[in-house]
Amino acid sequence: MAYDRLHDTGKLGERKSLIGRRKLGELLVETGLLSDARLSEALEAQRGTGKRLGQVLMEHHFLTEEEIAFALAMQLKIPFVDLRDQEIHNEIVETIPEEVCRKFLCIPINRNNNVLHVSMADPLDLNMIKELQFITGFNIQPAISTPSQILDRVQQYHHPEKSIDEVTDEFGSEELLEFSPGEKEAEEEEEEFDKFQDSPFVKMVDLIIKNAIKKGASDVHVEAQENNVRVRNRIDGVLQETIKLPKWTQPIIISRIKVLGGMNIAERRLPQDGRIKVRSRNFTADLRVSTLPTFYGEKAVIRILNKEEAFLSLDQLGFAKKNLGIVKNFARQPQGMILITGPTGSGKTSTLYACMREIRSDEVNIVTVEDPVEYELAGINQVQINEKVGLTFPFILRSILRQDPNVIMVGEIRDEETAELALQASLTGHLVLSTLHTSDAPTAVTRLIDIGMPPFLIASSLIGVVAQRLVRVICPKCKEEYVPNPELLARLSMREEDLPFKFFHGTGCSHCDHTGFKGRTAIEEIMIMGHKMRELVQAQATADTLREAAMATGMSTLGMSGLRKIRMGITTIEEVLRAVHQKEELTTICPGCGKAVSLDFRDCPFCEQPIVPTCSSCSRIVQPEWVVCPYCRNDLKP
Repeated sequence: MAYDRLHDTGKLGERKSLIGRRKLGELLVETGLLSDARLSEALEAQRGTGKRLGQVLMEHHFLTEEEIAFALAMQLKIPFVDLRDQEIHNEIVETIPEEVCRKFLCIPINRNNNVLHVSMADPLDLNMIKELQFITGFNIQPAISTPSQILDRVQQYHHPEKSIDEVTDEFGSEELLEFSPGEKEAEEEEEEFDKFQDSPFVKMVDLIIKNAIKKGASDVHVEAQENNVRVRNRIDGVLQETIKLPKWTQPIIISRIKVLGGMNIAERRLPQDGRIKVRSRNFTADLRVSTLPTFYGEKAVIRILNKEEAFLSLDQLGFAKKNLGIVKNFARQPQGMILITGPTGSGKTSTLYACMREIRSDEVNIVTVEDPVEYELAGINQVQINEKVGLTFPFILRSILRQDPNVIMVGEIRDEETAELALQASLTGHLVLSTLHTSDAPTAVTRLIDIGMPPFLIASSLIGVVAQRLVRVICPKCKEEYVPNPELLARLSMREEDLPFKFFHGTGCSHCDHTGFKGRTAIEEIMIMGHKMRELVQAQATADTLREAAMATGMSTLGMSGLRKIRMGITTIEEVLRAVHQKEELTTICPGCGKAVSLDFRDCPFCEQPIVPTCSSCSRIVQPEWVVCPYCRNDLKP
């Protein structure tokens, strides 16, 4: 590369001395590219304008910018760098701020130890070089490039955006989407937007939504930044940037989304919500739209409600065979309460709908209370919360009880009144399904007590609790075996020298957009409210006591479920550790029988082999590598 041929830093002082004595005009005359007469004419035209001499020479067509750059490079004995073919790493470009690059017409191209190689349009500017040294903290080694190439590369790195026409050309001959707003827009607002109806922005919003649906995204974020508009898709629970658009497009795109969602495009100071129905030849989807005023302008988030997820059965959720049978047994109970717990985005709603699909029939009356209704299920009576007119969870629940229901689904238990009505309904001959935001299954009981529910009511009505998370599935197209790094293995109390099974990860391919993952599956823990558990709940036992009792009666934790998925080659250690709570990380594999056990246990409950090595003399914990106990000097060699 050009910068590899730069002179060593020992000659920089000599070059600075040359730069300090010589001027651009003199150097160009010496090379024969410019005559004295044309130099005088250019200097006369430059006087009083504040323009650089090189700019004046190009404006008068005396020289091209390439000729000026080549002449300087030969005369100053520094390389000319063609930035069109130059590879520049991101961490190098970031050493000099964008505004400084534009001010001095320069761009960093490489770094060797304490020397930063910078390609610049005017290496004769000694003050610029000193300022760059002050800003970066590196010694500056100059190279030469043309101003247009420098500005193009700065723009390409800091604002990698396409024009609207370039982006919409990706549509080709594909059909556009058909949108149906949730509410009718006022005529004057429609007229205000009429001028954009034939513009590329209609296609642009179509492209953003269609691309997100095609890739299986759950959310689309259209975010106003300082210098651009960033569009990101949440795919398999992780945000991925898809495109950057010019800053000036932001209000037009947001207005288009507002019109589709039936919102007020004139109101930019307050958050708004809307709904859109999307139809195409191949699919239909419901979209929930939310706007939020931010510092750099309005942001829009589009939630894509994929109806295919509503039609998942319990068998398709990814539960272990044993746990799947338990959940199906829960759903067949004539009365009682089933709770699904987990953070936002853990698949609770999909599990609720799968349970309702399991028990849906002509003989069963199922009524739901949701905020909002996410998926439309045939044969089920769905009611949406509307607090503006007084349709709250408690109000609707009281009305539902007079509608002769067999099964009641409450979208979320948020307060004492809703919890009390749901628990009482489960005691009076109804099966109640609902969700809570808790980290694990035992904590759901203590959360209900904290809300204000009497322990006897919880113990009498609760059938069981399902806690779950979603982890990404390794892409089957690029899946390969590997050995995790020692830090990850240490979190599972494993060593690289003694791995109990094979580990896999995805290397990234076109099938998975080079993420290494394709799709998600559930990891779960299910707590059954048996006789012993009901006694502990009535005695107001702590969550830790409930957890120990549940594990003693057969509950496998989220960590154990995740470890099972790792062992089966379905997901990775990183995914499980990212998904589960810190407490559930304390899970390992017994070296004797290969079963997942909690690190709270000193011995494996299945085969009695020690999980945590201890000294046979003083019973204190020791390390596997130790040959002698440091506490009692007992010999630890076998």
